[in-house]
Amino acid sequence: MTGFKRKGAVVMLRVDQLKKSILIKNFLVAISVTIFVLVGSLIWTRFYSVENSTAHFEKIDLAFRNFLDTFNTLVSHHDEELEDYIRANLPLAKELIGNLNKNEALENIKKQLSQTILYSIPNVFVDIDIGLLNTKGEVLNATGYLATVKNIGFKPTVYSTNSISVLTGFVPGTSRMVKYLWLQLSETEYLLFMLYLNPRLYEGFVKGLANLSAGNVSEIAIYVDYENRLDTSKKIADPIIAEGFKDQYLKKDWPKSIFYKAYVFSSHGELTVPIYLKVVFDFRKVLFYVLTYLVAFILTVVIFTLFSTQETLKPLASDLNKLSIAVREIGNTGTLPPAGNFNLVETQEFYETLSAILQELSATMEELEATNQELMRSYDEIRLKSEEFKRLLVNISEKLAIIAEGYDENTGQHIYRVKHLSKLIAEKLNLSEEKIEEINMFASLHDIGKIFIPKEILLKPGKLTPEEWEEMKKHTIYARRILDVPGFETALNIALYHHENYDGTGYPFGLANEEIPTEAQIVKIVDVYDALRSDRPYKKGMTHEEALEIILKGDGRTLPSHFSPKILEVFKENADEIRETWEKLR
Repeated sequence: MTGFKRKGAVVMLRVDQLKKSILIKNFLVAISVTIFVLVGSLIWTRFYSVENSTAHFEKIDLAFRNFLDTFNTLVSHHDEELEDYIRANLPLAKELIGNLNKNEALENIKKQLSQTILYSIPNVFVDIDIGLLNTKGEVLNATGYLATVKNIGFKPTVYSTNSISVLTGFVPGTSRMVKYLWLQLSETEYLLFMLYLNPRLYEGFVKGLANLSAGNVSEIAIYVDYENRLDTSKKIADPIIAEGFKDQYLKKDWPKSIFYKAYVFSSHGELTVPIYLKVVFDFRKVLFYVLTYLVAFILTVVIFTLFSTQETLKPLASDLNKLSIAVREIGNTGTLPPAGNFNLVETQEFYETLSAILQELSATMEELEATNQELMRSYDEIRLKSEEFKRLLVNISEKLAIIAEGYDENTGQHIYRVKHLSKLIAEKLNLSEEKIEEINMFASLHDIGKIFIPKEILLKPGKLTPEEWEEMKKHTIYARRILDVPGFETALNIALYHHENYDGTGYPFGLANEEIPTEAQIVKIVDVYDALRSDRPYKKGMTHEEALEIILKGDGRTLPSHFSPKILEVFKENADEIRETWEKLR
């Protein structure tokens, strides 16, 4: 009996150790589950914040777009009436400007139009200012607040003689809405009418939108430029708008999400007036609720683990105790208690259940592995399609360039020489791989605008008249008709600016220095070099040395000041390689 008692004591000692071991293991499992739930909750919160903010922003975006459409319809309703008023008073205005002091003349014009327009359309316009502008948009003479403005922010243009141009915009440096109407008085002067819109037309919507408290929206701001807001009179600079972005931009600053979107407020020809919407979503309250839930969850898991471990071990302790009695029974009677007296069958079922779960998990992993392989195959297909599209784009670009050059040359070798030499110089300038590839792809499109130049001008054997030469120079601007599309920005820069001179004497805009994009500066020097070396019906091509001499020292028509000093130096340093490349492609 004493031996059996000692055996029983050993069993109880092992049960205590087992309890401690299982309790530690259960706590480890509980901690692992808690971490898993924590990570899952944070991922869900992040996903929820993005989905929630995107859905709410789309609604706000729709409301804002509807407002812009309605507002533009409203303020444009009186455009014809305004033009009639201005045309009716135009003879008197011209007479006053010609006979009186300009400031006095503008004040008289303002007085005359104010009595007509503000009386006839009082609910739309509340004040008028009149000014004289130069071709750069600089204010020469003006009335009222306009007299304090140095530049209206855009270059006035007209599309036909005596036409009146109309554009809705903002007073420079403020968020005040105005209607601009202007016409050309002479080659260097424009007469501008600036009609101040009644704030009641928009301030109600703007105020309502700015105070909107939908979902997790913490702020809605409407910017007319990087520091002037339509929803407040304070100047609040925004670096994202100042840096510039295309269409829409999302700034993730967890737990905040900030949406930006640019809209065309109004437009006239190539002139556009932007307006920006900024919506801030703050998810700190959602995060607080999630963290509170997680703390409650962790406490529940710890308490549950402690009590459930104790309760779970009771059947096991009972089985061990019964086993001890059975051992003593063997010693006393030589027989065992019935098997039904033990609880180990439940433990066996638990392991069988666990085995089934593991089998299901294994099957799930196999499915995930198969899905991953399918995704990899899809990725490879997309990559191949992308490369195929890129090759097609290059092919189309070169075919278009050959069409543009078709009037001037019998072959397309000119565009290939310009293409390869431009790439060579871009590489020597250590530009980015992406920029080098774009220049290689689009340099051949530099004269694409010639498609729109009359054939009789392109093929004229003699010297062009001044009018014909002015039309020929427009091929740079005509390139916009083809290239002003997303993805062709570098191509448009090359075609539009490759005749601009570094010293500001080029065309079509007279840009200077770094105002001219680098890609256009590169194609310019290559185009000049190739033109000097190429045979034409009216001249014989020069040697490499003769062309280089003209580029580096000038000949009256071509001057070194026409080129970027940096690019000119690179051209000079790599003259031998440029000559070899040109002669291989001639």
